[in-house]
Amino acid sequence: MGRPDEKIYITFPNHNEGLRLSKELKELGIKYTISPTPRSVSTCCGISLIVLDKDRGIISRLIEEKGITIDTIVPFPARKNSPYKGSC
Repeated sequence: MGRPDEKIYITFPNHNEGLRLSKELKELGIKYTISPTPRSVSTCCGISLIVLDKDRGIISRLIEEKGITIDTIVPFPARKNSPYKGSC
């Protein structure tokens, strides 16, 4: 795990699984951003959720409890001067 304020991508095999997790996170009040999956993370087009690393533990338990299928969890690449700094 990284710093608590670092962001991570959660990728999915399809949109439905991403939307299932999105719904669960919203109900728990956990901040997230829906994002296209970057090509550097996966060659498949699809959605990812960007979440704070500090929430990884609770999100991992939620994924397991609800039977949500994910592809991977990867660090969110930091970019200087990005116009998308406000996510999460």
